[in-house]
Amino acid sequence: MITEAGKRPSLAPRNWGGWALVGAVWLLGKTPFRLGLWLSRPLGFLLRRAMVRRRAVAQRNIERCFPERSSQEVEALLRANFVALARSLFETAWCWSMSRRRFRRHARVVGLEHLLQAEESGRGVLLVTAHITCLEVGARLACEAAPVVGVYRPFSNAVLEWYQLRCRFNYAHGMISKRDIRSAIRHLKHGGIIWYAPDQDFGPAQSIFVPFFGIQTATLEATHKLVSLTGCAVVLMFPVFDAAEGGYVLRIQSPLRNFPGGDAHADLARLNAEMEAHIRQAPEQYWWIHRRFKTRAEGEPPFYD
Repeated sequence: MITEAGKRPSLAPRNWGGWALVGAVWLLGKTPFRLGLWLSRPLGFLLRRAMVRRRAVAQRNIERCFPERSSQEVEALLRANFVALARSLFETAWCWSMSRRRFRRHARVVGLEHLLQAEESGRGVLLVTAHITCLEVGARLACEAAPVVGVYRPFSNAVLEWYQLRCRFNYAHGMISKRDIRSAIRHLKHGGIIWYAPDQDFGPAQSIFVPFFGIQTATLEATHKLVSLTGCAVVLMFPVFDAAEGGYVLRIQSPLRNFPGGDAHADLARLNAEMEAHIRQAPEQYWWIHRRFKTRAEGEPPFYD
């Protein structure tokens, strides 16, 4: 079922915290673009100091995924990652409030023809991406270019949930909760496009282990099932903040050939390899603070102390 924004929550005291957060997001969205980029640096420094546990997770992830890097290089990448995380706060707020005309001044799409050709084939399209810090920018660019429905994680706070849906419906053609796999299957079977970011740890019951940065990683099996059950095309897209351009580029690749190939392990390893190749191009812009390697294969020691 496509999620609806629903009725605006009341101003009752139980919702004051949510409304305060919404007000903060709204204010961030009004920040001038260049000022937001500049503020991301001191804010990134503050986040790195304040988010002690997340900083330790990010450092562990970077050290294991880039074993060839020295401690100084790891520290430099960690600092850059928190700047990108700080920038993502502005990016999300800009996506939720900025007009299309103003938004497109700072972003462009490369390879849109691949998505449009896949859509014209009559099959559904699973538009797969990774948790890049400018993820929302990629989502908005894709949704404005084609009739894309997003798979998302609902907020437990009623006000934030209402606000994110209200804002996303300005560019998305619908939203489906990540818990509602049946609606995703139905939409793909009817030839729809679904935007999907499966690169997180969903636990052993929903995952199989395949390599990611040379580490046996719990990888969501539902990705393979969605394609197998619906016969949809799989198109990869990756957004990136390009400092040289001073803006964003969304790169959409041609549909994967011979996917699925019949073996879930091989297919998911192929997807992970594609994501890894992109992440390596701008490693500071990946969501390293996520405990991506928390679930371990049998016999493997804990990844995080």
